[in-house]
Amino acid sequence: MRLIKHNAIENFSSFSEREKQDLLIQEMSKAFLLYPRATADVLDICNVPYESLRAKHLTQAIENNSGNLKMINRVVRISFLVNKQGDVTLKDHDRMVTYRNLMKKGSGFLKNHSDSMKEATLVTRDMMKEKLFSKILGKSVNNYLNLDGEKTETETVMPPNENTSEKKKNYTLLVVLGVIGLGAFVYYKLKKQ
Repeated sequence: MRLIKHNAIENFSSFSEREKQDLLIQEMSKAFLLYPRATADVLDICNVPYESLRAKHLTQAIENNSGNLKMINRVVRISFLVNKQGDVTLKDHDRMVTYRNLMKKGSGFLKNHSDSMKEATLVTRDMMKEKLFSKILGKSVNNYLNLDGEKTETETVMPPNENTSEKKKNYTLLVVLGVIGLGAFVYYKLKKQ
């Protein structure tokens, strides 16, 4: 069963062990898709290398570091903020929100449910030790990615409002550095002759 919008914390408290595992996998999958920057920040904090912000690469990095309890704890926290009490809407959703800002917004919720967060971290750690975990998590990420049958991962990961002024600044800086480099090269060549 796909749990799209639900009260994750309430369900986690009342579910059986196997249902808790399924819920955690689904919530992690959604977190990788909805909060790629925050997930990558966790990997950076925990010194876990990853290839890109694509959900596939974030998933692989987490799977490859299944013994990192600090990382698991933080990923679980992000995961529960996706459907914290069934009232989450994606209006003005920012996929590039940082881990720090996400934790500020969800700090009250996380403090109120610290026992559940601890239990979920331990359940996730134990689940990650299972051989089939990697296959199940990867399949879940793909299921959520293709839930509507239309979106590709690159569409899902891209922020809704690209900051063009930042791109212009970077381009201008590259042009200035190129001109300086070219000028230095020409000067060196002329001086050498």
